[in-house]
This record gives sequence, structure tokens and C-alpha cells, in this order.
Amino acid sequence: MAKEVAFESLLGTKVRDADGRPAGRVEEVHVKRSRGELLVTEYVLGTAGLVERLALGPVLRAMLGSRIYPEAARYTVGWEELDLSEPARPRLTCRVAELEQRTRARRRSARRSA
Repeated sequence: MAKEVAFESLLGTKVRDADGRPAGRVEEVHVKRSRGELLVTEYVLGTAGLVERLALGPVLRAMLGSRIYPEAARYTVGWEELDLSEPARPRLTCRVAELEQRTRARRRSARRSA
């Protein structure tokens, strides 16, 4: 896997899953600072990631309500789940079906805590 990839070259890049199915585009990256370096903790794929990057999530939830635009309706992928050995063609090490299961679980959890 690539050690360093320029964020701007990754942004908007189509991602495929382990089976070659489309999983969305890289729209947002979460990082943490460690010993003076920024380390990726997770990637956010798809439209919800774009909404997050543009900081529109709270606005949309206020306007549309959390049922129409829930916080949990997005694919988040841990840094270790995105193979960047070919940065122009990022590939998940898991399947889209697994991401969908996680998203459903987050939605159920969010509904219970609401």
C-alpha cells in the first residue's frame, strides 16, 4: 500500500470494492495528528461524504429532518480497508454489502439513542 498520497489527487476518485463493484467516490477524509504528522483514520465515500466536506449535514438535517437525511447514512471506511497501492484506482478490501450492513447498524443504533 502507498504510504503517502496527496489528498487532492484522491478526492473524487471512484472506489471499487473487493469484487470490483462501485462503492462511491472518496469525498472526505478524517485524520488525526500524531507526532507532528496527519494520519488518516477513515475515508467517507459517496454523496454523504461530499455533504460532510461542504459542512452541509447539520443544515440538511435541520431543513429536512433526521429521518430524511440521517447522520448514519454514509459509508465510512477505515484507513486499512482502502488499498491505495494504485492511488488512481483505490480499491476496498471489503465488499459493498459489508458497508451496507454497517450503515444499517448505525441507523438502528442512532434511532435507539434518539
